[in-house]
Parts: sequence; C-alpha cells; structure tokens
Amino acid sequence: VVAAFIVYPKVQASQRAQAESNNIATIQAGVKALYTSASSFTGLTNTVAVQAKIFPDNMLSGTGNAAKPINAFKGNVTLAAAATGPSSAAGSSFTITYDNVPAAECVKITTAAAGNFYTAKVGSKVVKAADGTLDVAATAAACNNATSNTLVFTSI
Repeated sequence: VVAAFIVYPKVQASQRAQAESNNIATIQAGVKALYTSASSFTGLTNTVAVQAKIFPDNMLSGTGNAAKPINAFKGNVTLAAAATGPSSAAGSSFTITYDNVPAAECVKITTAAAGNFYTAKVGSKVVKAADGTLDVAATAAACNNATSNTLVFTSI
C-alpha cells in the first residue's frame, strides 16, 4: 500500500510531462502552419493563436477569443514573435513560454521537446544553444534549482 503512494505521483508526473510535451509540439506545428506563407512571425500573440485554434482545447481557460492558454500546472503559456533567429531580424523566430513548471516535470518536458527547437531555456539558463544539442546535465541542474520553472522554447 505504501508503494502505491510513492509510485503513483511519479506516474502522474510522467503522464503530465508527456501530455505537455505533445501540447508544445502541437503549438509549434500550428504556428508554423499559420505563418507558412508569411515572411516572419511578426504579429504572433496569444490572441492570434487562440483565434486560429492553435492551442489544444484542453489548454484553454475561458471561452471564445478571450480564452487564455494555461498548462497542466496552472501556469501561463505565452506565444510571441522574437528576434532570436539566425538573422536576428524582428519576427525571425517565435517563443513558446511555459510558466509554473514543477521540477519533477521540467526535465522530462525539456528533454522531450527541446530537440525540435532552435534554442531552449530553463529560467535564464540556456540548455540548448542555437543549432546545438541539449545539455542534459545543465537541464537537470536548472530544473532542480527551483520548485517552479519557466521554460522558453524558441522556434524558427
């Protein structure tokens, strides 16, 4: 019986991490599809993404165009155009920011999702540099440095 109380939370954390990794991939694919004919990601906001139905329905709090994207940990999810692509031009990239990610899920989500992104950060720590590979040790250290983490994935 005691083992069930020890194992169950770990299984739950893994399931939440897997679901959020899938959500991140869905959001990235949706943004890229939406902007496929545009020369940049300029103008990308949560409002645009909600109107374009980019966020999975289970991530939205509220209804209609006023719906707000949140993750499984009740943290905000924010989309924004950025100037962090290879050209450093405005709108050359976009970011997906995940707030309030617990340490238990932080490593799992980052290691699952980072490979599909140009860069990845945990808090202010870059754990995957441009065109580099994920630094798993740095990811684990950064995730365990806080009980609530902010993940920032940059896509081009």
